Amino acid sequence: MKKIKFVAIDKKWHKLQTPPKPARLYHPDWYKNTPSYYPEKKLRFNDEGKNMTFKKCLPFIDGLNAGYIIELRKDIIIQENSSDNSNHFDLSWNADEQLIKIHNSNTQLITPPMNYHSQVVTYQWNYITKTPSGYSCLFTEPLAYPNSVLKAIPAIVDTDKSVLNFHLSMWLQKDFTGIIPKGTPLAQVIPFKRDNWKMEDSYLYDGEYEIKVETGFNATMLNHYKNTSWTRKKYK
Repeated sequence: MKKIKFVAIDKKWHKLQTPPKPARLYHPDWYKNTPSYYPEKKLRFNDEGKNMTFKKCLPFIDGLNAGYIIELRKDIIIQENSSDNSNHFDLSWNADEQLIKIHNSNTQLITPPMNYHSQVVTYQWNYITKTPSGYSCLFTEPLAYPNSVLKAIPAIVDTDKSVLNFHLSMWLQKDFTGIIPKGTPLAQVIPFKRDNWKMEDSYLYDGEYEIKVETGFNATMLNHYKNTSWTRKKYK
């Protein structure tokens, strides 16, 4: 099993900031409260086909469970800013330590997601991520939390090199005022092996795809992908 290391920049920050934890520990309520079959609680066929929900979709679940989650270390309160500056928001917290700061104004050149401010902020994380040779990490918004008030800007970092501490760049949701609570998932860290790729395109012969479907997926009622294609992923 490969090892990923999260190294705090000093002992104090190891105590202040909870180290990342496996993403499988951060399933939100909408996931936990959804049944595997809907609207009936067991397998049925209806006009839409099998009544299985996303809880039976392993590719979807693999995405939610991939890697590790960085969480917010303390409450933040977001308030409207009535001054003449261009940010239109204030971020405050109970501490002297820097928690979040406004990024350079040139980051506003990045097109933000709909309903998010163009001004980027940075979360002061103060950890170094280390992976084995040939492995990088995707830092992105938590896949189970697509509408978070703070949305991490996706980035790939070659964490097997001499990369020091870096902070997490994020967009802030518009029209939000209130508290973002301590422990909120901020970013998902997904390690992967780097490789070089060359794209090709082709096609199947007429009727070949139908044969594959009828002798494969349509020939079984449950777990075709799990039994024929899926590989278990472990993040500890």
